[in-house]
Amino acid sequence: MSVFPKDTIKNIGESLGVANLKDEVASALAQDVEYRVHELIQEAAKFMRHSKRNQLTVDDINAALRVKNVEPLYGYACGDAPKYRKTTVNASDLYFVEDKELDFDAILSRPLPKIPLDVSFTAHWLAIEGVQPAIPQNPTPGDAKADLLHKRSKVNINTGVSDQVDVKPLVKHVLSKELQMYFERITEAVLSDDERLQSQAFEGLRSDPSLHQLLPYFVQHIHKKVAHNHKNLSVMDAMLSMAESLLKNTHLFIEPYLHQLIPPILSCLVGRSICQHPQQEDHWSVRQRAAGLIAHICRHYGKAYHTLQPRITRTLMRAVMDPARPLTTQYGAIVGLDCLGTEVTRTLLLPNIALYSEICLQRFMESRPLEANKCQEALVQVLLHVADSIESGDMSDVTTATSDEKQAVQAAVGELVGNVFLEKYGNTLTNNQAQAIISATK
Repeated sequence: MSVFPKDTIKNIGESLGVANLKDEVASALAQDVEYRVHELIQEAAKFMRHSKRNQLTVDDINAALRVKNVEPLYGYACGDAPKYRKTTVNASDLYFVEDKELDFDAILSRPLPKIPLDVSFTAHWLAIEGVQPAIPQNPTPGDAKADLLHKRSKVNINTGVSDQVDVKPLVKHVLSKELQMYFERITEAVLSDDERLQSQAFEGLRSDPSLHQLLPYFVQHIHKKVAHNHKNLSVMDAMLSMAESLLKNTHLFIEPYLHQLIPPILSCLVGRSICQHPQQEDHWSVRQRAAGLIAHICRHYGKAYHTLQPRITRTLMRAVMDPARPLTTQYGAIVGLDCLGTEVTRTLLLPNIALYSEICLQRFMESRPLEANKCQEALVQVLLHVADSIESGDMSDVTTATSDEKQAVQAAVGELVGNVFLEKYGNTLTNNQAQAIISATK
């Protein structure tokens, strides 16, 4: 005999469309239902005991149903126990869940709810090339700093560490094994004695479009090698070639790393000594390459960073006009200014060329003739470039500079530089070019 009466089974069958259910079938179904309910309650009781509770909840029943691979019941996940009411239908008791009675007057007197907003989508940049833009959707730097300090204070409280300890941030990204191997092979090939291997490495740096993750590591490698090998000319030359290849790679966005790349190039340009034997080794060509790279950076990125070229120009002018600097540094600064363009040399270098010749070149012509002659040749090239940049206008009006104009040029730029310049290019010097040089030195 089941606890479920057969009349209940018949009523459920009629609600499902099964009419005229026999008594024997209803009794058998009632016994099976009782067995299934007992089994379900036993499984639910296990979840209740493991949850350290004394009251069986709807969640326990749903978990037991999932264990039995039965879809859980929906609509009974409320926290409060349901209340049942009793009614009599056809001389039999029927229990149902009590519904809350609502007052229509109270419902009509309530204010209307707000109209829900339409679904909309907006897009904004979380970061652009590692830099977070200052927009309302992103946290402000103050919020980020406060969040970092809050995290550090939690770490200090949990570990007992004092506030003076600086917690290092986590690594932002990890290089794959393939990229690590590529970095090691390239850095080894750049300093290799095999010219073919070197050229392949530079070609890879110049044309490979997949070096974005390795770019900061290459820049850091250049900076470190130049700092630790400032008297090894081959290493300095290799690092310049490496920097040149990265700058000429059109697939890389190198602007965020210019502030790290420019100092080692300037070290190759105006360093006091970039080789062990300055009298025998050709460090002059390395300085010229560095000057070309500095000019390349200023031409390509000077418009985006308007303070870039003025700061570099100011650094080079200080190196030229400082008598305490060695002639090797002054030579690199002169070549660097010359590569920046004739407008720079006409405005800054030519007005000071006579003073520089008198103070620096004159006293070193006998003691350090090689360095002094190199500086002298560099200044002559500056004058030649300025002269070549002068537009002659109508060719019929062009005349060769007179002897008085040549003497004026010599007096304006100083005898040391003026004599060499006029000996080499005096025969082709026009009056317009001579007047331009004279006016620029005033």
